Amino acid sequence: MPGYDVAIIGLGAMGSFTAMELAGRGASVIGFDRFSPPHEKGSHGGETRAFRTIYTEHPDYVPLMKRALEHWERLAAEGSSELLTWTGVLSLGEADSSLIGGVRQSADVYGLPVQSLPADEVRRRFPALNPPGNFTGLLDTRSGLIDVAAALGCALQGARRLGAELRLDREVLGWSVEGREVLVNTREGQVRAKRLVVTAGAWSGAILRALKLPLLVRRQVLTWFRPHRPEWFQPGAAPVFVFAPGAFYGFPEIGGNGVKIAYHERGDPLPAFPVQVPPPSDADLGPLARDIARFVPGLLDPARPPQDQMLAAKTCLYTLTPDGHFIIDRHPQYEQVLFGAGFSGHGFKFAPVMGEVLADLALEGKTEQPVDFLRLEGRF
Repeated sequence: MPGYDVAIIGLGAMGSFTAMELAGRGASVIGFDRFSPPHEKGSHGGETRAFRTIYTEHPDYVPLMKRALEHWERLAAEGSSELLTWTGVLSLGEADSSLIGGVRQSADVYGLPVQSLPADEVRRRFPALNPPGNFTGLLDTRSGLIDVAAALGCALQGARRLGAELRLDREVLGWSVEGREVLVNTREGQVRAKRLVVTAGAWSGAILRALKLPLLVRRQVLTWFRPHRPEWFQPGAAPVFVFAPGAFYGFPEIGGNGVKIAYHERGDPLPAFPVQVPPPSDADLGPLARDIARFVPGLLDPARPPQDQMLAAKTCLYTLTPDGHFIIDRHPQYEQVLFGAGFSGHGFKFAPVMGEVLADLALEGKTEQPVDFLRLEGRF
């Protein structure tokens, strides 16, 4: 039976970057994914993801964000220049909203620059956006968007180039511990490894069933519209934007693919997983169309039905924890098993540093990155 230093279950954002990091350190690596990333059956679906340096979810993410940015900029400099597009990220809401309060807190704690814009200044600088008069805008200029396909391609190709063996479209049937090693079972046979890393997204709860992780899988609908005023939605003319409440957000148009619009804090929970994920429907589009008309009136031609101006609608899956924070830890029973789970819809931008952390834990047993607040123990 072939043996490896590390086996990885799940090669989406976290798994692919973990594979590349491990292989780059000289470890023998084998990775499995039941699909072929990128795909629409995981949390990375949707073509683009926002990158923010000022973090609303918790100030403790900011050091990890800075480290992630070092990785992204290095990868871009090495030839993946399409990874990042610097557009800025504009948060909009009432002064006492959790969104605006979270941005201010992170900026204050870490001394990060943020531009405060009243509603009329937002409308002047970014004519695509129409915040109510009592809204404040906070602009993080050192932010933008990440191309999902380019990022995953960079990691998967990099891992292979460095010697990792990646088996896509291969479902893992289970795993077990035998002595100091781990056995991974597939339809093609067993694989033996010294360490196992589980980064399986929405499937993590099933693969780590004995831990009874408090993970909720939620269906998210993503839409793309052909802009009625395209000059207002180009990078430079429009930032990535998010409105509170409801975290209604949008991206500028990239490459003629339409303006991406979605909600971050809405989505139907899936009572059991894995299940068939319902496709987008008219019920999903109605609230979006109303918020587009309210907050982004230049996006759609009011004389035409919104459905006629929609280029695409897709789903992706959020795997949420009760507190909205990631789980990065070692299995409490098996020290050779590590996992990263519950990235709660805001993890993609951290993928390179999560790969570094999981590689540290697998090979060294510890990491210098500040992830203690993400450990499982004592949180739920």
